[in-house]
Amino acid sequence: MESLQPQLSEAGLPLECQFRYVDPAPHDEVMMEQLEYLLLHSRAGRHAQCTDCARLEKISRHLLAPFC
Repeated sequence: MESLQPQLSEAGLPLECQFRYVDPAPHDEVMMEQLEYLLLHSRAGRHAQCTDCARLEKISRHLLAPFC
């Protein structure tokens, strides 16, 4: 007969309760994905009350500052 007891780790905790470490995503990849999302979002038109449009406006000012 098969046991319905959860398997325990060496620490005595059920295996599904153990914490696992996941490496964070590289910062440059995250920034590029966010920028791509905001640019695609802005294609639908910018709106004054939209938080994503406001984020894009803020980022644009910072990115273009060295060229002004």
